[in-house]
Amino acid sequence: MLGERWEPKIQQFRQIKSHAFSLLHFYAFEEQKMQPVHFQQLIPPLQRLIKSDFFEDFRNLMKDEDNRTEAQMLLEWLSSLGEVLKLPNGYYLPLPPRFVELPSSKNLILLSSMRGTIDKYYGCGSGYTEDSNGFPTLTLDEWMPSLSVNEFIKTIKSEKPTQLTDEPTEVFLAQTKRKWRPSQTNLISQFDCYIARYNLKNSQPFYFWVEKGSYYKIPADYLDIAKYALEYRAGIKTTVKCTKIHGELIHIRFSKRLPISEERMLMLFAFPFSFIKPIEWIMSFQHYSDFIWVLQRLGIDHTSILWEGAEV
Repeated sequence: MLGERWEPKIQQFRQIKSHAFSLLHFYAFEEQKMQPVHFQQLIPPLQRLIKSDFFEDFRNLMKDEDNRTEAQMLLEWLSSLGEVLKLPNGYYLPLPPRFVELPSSKNLILLSSMRGTIDKYYGCGSGYTEDSNGFPTLTLDEWMPSLSVNEFIKTIKSEKPTQLTDEPTEVFLAQTKRKWRPSQTNLISQFDCYIARYNLKNSQPFYFWVEKGSYYKIPADYLDIAKYALEYRAGIKTTVKCTKIHGELIHIRFSKRLPISEERMLMLFAFPFSFIKPIEWIMSFQHYSDFIWVLQRLGIDHTSILWEGAEV
């Protein structure tokens, strides 16, 4: 059964995460007061542990094409999820426990601590809690501020358009197959809205939302949501394949990656099959309404869910 095959991976993930928290707290409070901890104190012992035979499944979850070690990626991931604080010059600090309330199920997910209830919990946080115990409780939007597709379109068009005369290097069009295409006047003239990319020598590319000849600059962090917004406006549907597993779990498969913010939201109550390219996920059925809430931010509703046969 799929859920059983992934139980060891989730257990390994929780153990290495707990070890990372313990190590960070040990060094941070070594002199009886909290002080920043340099990554060179954390990476070597974490990497030695991860390289042991027991954590083979965890290594596969973190498999990357870059030269980063699994320990480096773990610290960066914990920082991106808001479980530890990353400071300049390679320093880290522990954060106090906090809770995030899920939008539909109203479950409270514990962060920055390993004292949550993990029975039937398949997320990447520290488990469920029933009592906030006076710690801060955040909504999903407060914990991971980001724009939905509608908010993006409204925000981008509230800016003053830029005047450009040069042809873009490439364009991203509202088509079923996602790809950047060479800029061709006869091609882009068929679309009243598209994304333009300008490649610059020795610099990062610039991106623009182009609508009826007006150019609106897209911050690089918003490029992923811009693609979803373009497809949403054009009525291009994103199909999400789901399989029920004995009525308790859902195996999810996306045809393309979600924006980073939505991936992080899902990680509160779902577990990715890869932390580097999270296309497949496993989730408890009790969080299906939370799952739909996240998808709706991208213009994906329940009619886009393609249910496949039950897995045994």
